[in-house]
Amino acid sequence: MAFISDRWVERLRDGTAAPSWPIHLVALVLVLGAPALIVAELRSPAFVAEMARSSRVGSVVLVEAFVVVVGFAMSIGTWWSGRRDRRVLARMRASSHRPAFFLPVLTKGIRASEDLPRPRPEVWTFDTAGLHGWTPERDGPVLDVPWSRIHRVGLATKDSRGTRVDYALWFGLDGGDPLVLAPRTALGRPFGAGPGGLETLLPVVRALRRELDHRPRSRSTAR
Repeated sequence: MAFISDRWVERLRDGTAAPSWPIHLVALVLVLGAPALIVAELRSPAFVAEMARSSRVGSVVLVEAFVVVVGFAMSIGTWWSGRRDRRVLARMRASSHRPAFFLPVLTKGIRASEDLPRPRPEVWTFDTAGLHGWTPERDGPVLDVPWSRIHRVGLATKDSRGTRVDYALWFGLDGGDPLVLAPRTALGRPFGAGPGGLETLLPVVRALRRELDHRPRSRSTAR
């Protein structure tokens, strides 16, 4: 697949997780740095006096406490996602499934109509047969979408502060509702990909479809 040059996309092609230590390092800085800042502020007579006069200063302390919670959530979420994704990959290896591409996704959509039936796939794979949705609890895919059902691949959009922004990959399916997949930033990461990442992924997914789907298609269904 010569069209893949982005390091992030190469990891998805190879089925390798991004290193988790940068996330844990950032989380550690937040968890240790915010309390240290709070202690330094509370030991300052000027800060304490200002906090007594203004509620805004007290709000600063609350924000710093919230940063600690964010740090813990980042670290725990990364550990949990990494653990589950490793289980999915282990089940794939045990089943001799050798996909051409791996797509980790968020399991909840922004609309209830986009949520898949439980158990919801956490990693999708692409091969010559189509798309396959995997969970850590099953030995095989819980959902299969053959290429023959996919007539178009695009981006799903939503309103955000008066503008339209991309939030997921959109697969138009024959004989049913579209499949909407919100990619995560990498295997082992709990964070959703932003509009920039989706713009990178869209041509990759379209190229995979052209490469893997060997059925003849008309020009109108090529995208």
